[in-house]
Amino acid sequence: MSKSQQYGSKGQSWHPDFIRYMEFIANHETYRGMPDAFNEENKIQWEAPSNRSSGKYKDTHHKRREWWRRKAVSISIDPQSAKWISRTARQIHPTLKKPCKLCGRVMELRYVYPSSTFLKRLIKMGYVDESFPLEPFERITDLVTRLVEVFGDSVFSHLPDLLQTSEIVPPNLEPNLPDWLDWIEKEYVPQEPSILSPGAMSNAPDRFDGFHSFNLCCRSSADKGRSQSNLRAYTTDRRVFEYWTEGNWIAADRLMGRIRADFSGESCFNGHPGPCSADHVGPLSLGFTHRPEFQLLCKRCNSAKNNRMSLREVVHLRKVEAAGETVISWHSKALWDLRKNDVLDEETALRLSKILRDNRHTLMSVLQRIDDARHFTFLATFLELEYAEQKVEFVNLHIENHITQFERISYLPRETKYVEEQKARRCRVAFESLRDYFRKITRNAYVVTTSQIEGKIVDALEFLERSSSEIQKLDKQISKLLSSSSEIQGEESFRAIVERIPREHPVNFVEAKTRITEAMHLVAVELSNQWNSDRYVRGELNLDS
Repeated sequence: MSKSQQYGSKGQSWHPDFIRYMEFIANHETYRGMPDAFNEENKIQWEAPSNRSSGKYKDTHHKRREWWRRKAVSISIDPQSAKWISRTARQIHPTLKKPCKLCGRVMELRYVYPSSTFLKRLIKMGYVDESFPLEPFERITDLVTRLVEVFGDSVFSHLPDLLQTSEIVPPNLEPNLPDWLDWIEKEYVPQEPSILSPGAMSNAPDRFDGFHSFNLCCRSSADKGRSQSNLRAYTTDRRVFEYWTEGNWIAADRLMGRIRADFSGESCFNGHPGPCSADHVGPLSLGFTHRPEFQLLCKRCNSAKNNRMSLREVVHLRKVEAAGETVISWHSKALWDLRKNDVLDEETALRLSKILRDNRHTLMSVLQRIDDARHFTFLATFLELEYAEQKVEFVNLHIENHITQFERISYLPRETKYVEEQKARRCRVAFESLRDYFRKITRNAYVVTTSQIEGKIVDALEFLERSSSEIQKLDKQISKLLSSSSEIQGEESFRAIVERIPREHPVNFVEAKTRITEAMHLVAVELSNQWNSDRYVRGELNLDS
């Protein structure tokens, strides 16, 4: 019998990572002398509920409470003081991290995760929308860093109100991200602020380590505001398209933040009053680039647009492209070039939207095959991580005819540790988003395939099999990180490998991308030939999935 089968309750096995954690804790010097640590079968007595009324271990709960009392005294915590047992459990824990018994996700035991109260404050301030989705169980320092990266220095004036509690008044710090992060880590988190949560609440003496076995990720009943269903209202599928399309994402994200900070009160393109948010003229989900140009739309108009393009938007994109800008990503350019000039009215604009939608489904199926073949380093080269090394400012930014305008972008190098963190986060979330896309079994995707297209894809995969030993080693490391249930360890490890992703693409990478580009050109021809088919002329395609 495996160890995962030895431990379990109500027909449910415990996660293998949690069982390894149990063994680590039960044999750690810190917990020496824990009463009834093992039973007659040498299994760890992890749980000691207070409601045992009979049996050999009916007094285990009481004996363990006494053990915790003595441990508290040994580290100068008064057992008569408030929260003495939870403070003791946290102070003696050897790693301050633990995996979840159900899913295995590793989370911190410090108060580092925003609670529902915190998130409501953030939402009320207007920061959370399609341009700034919430990440499940994102640490407070990561969230603050991301806020500043997207919205700029205006965030600092809101941090005191965002972080204040009845017992903690944030200091008047300079608008400097390192200073704020240092204060949050060293002063704020140790005070266990009420608007933050630990990855697992204290549950001593009921549990061996003094913490609930289910982490925050699987204790939705503990905090309704942090449940996945509620978070889904603020996190959308558009993330995956953002990561796998071309464009200066650091400039585009910065401009979205500037719109939120400085121009949200502007009226909507369709004449409705604000507040407005940034909307891509060419939807990312249809293969257009994530570039620094947005139109202002109110929430109602943004929802109604639903990934569709209007005649006006197609005309605008053609004009911008004619002026020298790249408006469409490499994987969708062939189809755009074949049909962009056939858009003459609203019906043909919608038709192009539908046909680009199927082009993207086909692209995603190709990326899935590359992911399945574990060529992760090659996929990572599509993420354009080098843009993180830029600090951008928009000179004379203004709104003209409800569309952002500026004289030029000022670029400065960024050489801080947050560049590495931002690259690591982008890499991790991009791969996670890609796999989330593949797991959605409700997708009724139309994937274009012919023997010629298949031949190009097979050729690309064969080229990728010729990667150097160093690339193959990196592929294995990324694969291991993606299979890990620990988001914390995963992101830390990604920081160590992002700089090893080659800036100059190896010859076999260049050849593989050429074959995929050729395959997408063949896909474009197939789809273009269906321009007048009922599927696109009359079909009611769901452009939102």
